Amino acid sequence: MQNDSGIRSLLTQPWIYNAYQNIVGATRARQRVSNRFWRAQPGQRVVDIGCGPGNLVRHLPAGVKYVGFDVSEEYIGHARRSFEGDPDKTFIVGSAENFIADLPGPMRNADLVVMGGLLHHLDDGEALTALRLARAALAPHGHLVALEGTFLVRQSMLSRWFVGLDRGRNVRSEPEWKELTGKVFDHFETFILTGLDRTPYTYIVIEASLQPRSHAQPQIG
Repeated sequence: MQNDSGIRSLLTQPWIYNAYQNIVGATRARQRVSNRFWRAQPGQRVVDIGCGPGNLVRHLPAGVKYVGFDVSEEYIGHARRSFEGDPDKTFIVGSAENFIADLPGPMRNADLVVMGGLLHHLDDGEALTALRLARAALAPHGHLVALEGTFLVRQSMLSRWFVGLDRGRNVRSEPEWKELTGKVFDHFETFILTGLDRTPYTYIVIEASLQPRSHAQPQIG
């Protein structure tokens, strides 16, 4: 569920959404998450669930085969215009429910599945469908990286207030995010991030996979 009432309705327009993202420092934040968590390599397949206007693409290396989809025709139209002429970039209008029963070929065997700020717009049933789609899309060695806002047991009043302003009406606490993810993935880790952009927003990164992953804990710098 998403609150697009009042001034929030402006963010449904891709150019306004992108301008806001630039103001709060989301471009830098995505690059930091890309470096530390996505770790995509040329030639890999990336599936972006809830891709918005396709901003993630600019933080991936050249040669990545990318498929992004979103329910917003305005966002997808903007993304297609932005990356017109790149045969490795595909954008589709749809939701997780549209694809879960019959996964299109380009979405299969993904090295990386990304959900950047999607799940807090979804209720538990919808979020579980999105997580199950991510699981179905992953190659055996692949991994999911979801970036979400979160409430903490110990959190500054300013951060809690700011997170509460989000358009998404389903921002969850850290234990709730873990419980939700654990219903779909046996292997996952979570990381709490602050200072990721210019706001006091508190983020949680959920990194999940089909198999145990052996790597050093990412450090955000």
